[in-house]
Amino acid sequence: MKMRRELIHKCCGVLIAIFCLAGFPEQAYAAKGKAARSSSKAKKSSSHSSAKGLAQEWEPSLELKPYKSNYLLLYTYSSQPNNLPTSPNPLNQVLIPYALDNRDVKFQISLKYALADFQEYGAVWFGYTQLSLWQFYNKTNSQPFRETVYEPELIYSLRPTDFSILNLGAVHQSNGESNPRSRSWNRVYIQPGIEIINDGSNRLLLQVRWWQRTQETLAGDDNPDIADFLGYREVELRYVQDGGWQVDAIARSKSIQLDVAAPWRTWFMLDGAEEGNLNIHLQYFSGYGETLLDYNQNHVNWGIGVSVPFN
Repeated sequence: MKMRRELIHKCCGVLIAIFCLAGFPEQAYAAKGKAARSSSKAKKSSSHSSAKGLAQEWEPSLELKPYKSNYLLLYTYSSQPNNLPTSPNPLNQVLIPYALDNRDVKFQISLKYALADFQEYGAVWFGYTQLSLWQFYNKTNSQPFRETVYEPELIYSLRPTDFSILNLGAVHQSNGESNPRSRSWNRVYIQPGIEIINDGSNRLLLQVRWWQRTQETLAGDDNPDIADFLGYREVELRYVQDGGWQVDAIARSKSIQLDVAAPWRTWFMLDGAEEGNLNIHLQYFSGYGETLLDYNQNHVNWGIGVSVPFN
């Protein structure tokens, strides 16, 4: 039991270290003055990027880039922990309930890397997202990881204009568990995106993703009815204020997730706010499919922690 606990702590430490490295680029050691920040940002933009707006997020470079939200929620609370995950497949029907706590530590790491650049004909990217829920407060049961969801994907991205994108992708999502807790599915998707507002300091983006699940054999399908709960599309609306508020809303057919983040000075309406590398982050989730084991379980979850800014 002790060795298991030490292994969990080491694994979590490695993941958090990766999270921090992704969130603390070398600009964090530069001068904090606004003029210096603006000069550094302009210099970086001119030397590494010819695009602007939404297209700049998908312009290939030799660096790892953020993909989806990167956050570490130090405390989350679930209205209904899924102690007995179910599935229509008898091989994936959990028969012995788990003693889960309502509280978790929740973190997500999401990065992308350009594999090939075809200039005006688009680029091929590899994306990777990992979402983990850790029963850190459940000391009675040795603080296990409740679930970790792995999501690699291959993306072909086009940039029709500076303020629009069109992504075509293939994505695998699974929790890496053995039966009866195994859950997974594969999809292909199309995702157009457009920047509705971009005035230099405020951005409003709309992205819509439609997907089609690839078929599996009946016996090998961990979750044959997953599309009934997660649907066939999601809509994301994101507002980003330079050095200030960041609001991200993602809606599916039977769920909604709302993330609100900003530097601590912005939260408390203090003057002299400075651009930083970490925001105070609040998250609210309601519906089905927060994780794969919860794909057919309805609950409300909220949490607080820190996150890496989008820009």
